[in-house]
Amino acid sequence: ISLLHHTNGNAIYNTSHPLLERLVGQLEVEAPCPYNSIPYDYRMSQMWVEGTLRIVPELAPKIMLNEEGENITLSNNLEMFNKWAEIWEKEDPFKYTPVIHNYAATNLIPRHLGP
Repeated sequence: ISLLHHTNGNAIYNTSHPLLERLVGQLEVEAPCPYNSIPYDYRMSQMWVEGTLRIVPELAPKIMLNEEGENITLSNNLEMFNKWAEIWEKEDPFKYTPVIHNYAATNLIPRHLGP
């Protein structure tokens, strides 16, 4: 589902929009965890889907292991992402144009999509 809501990484981003500021801030927080293995534009889509549809992404089991082979537990951000969605969903912060095409399904590595 996140792939369907994906905004192309080559898109034009409104860097002054508070939602983008929060999404980028969350990417920085997630830098040391397995979410960092997901392309940034797809990860931002996952955050938005998690907030609007309350669907938490499933990550590939291999990236959920630490160096010792033990499972990593990620923090639950559903409520935070849902608050963001409640604030900005009605204004539809993502604008679309036929000029920029979304070819995401053609360039993702299967491990990015999980099991």
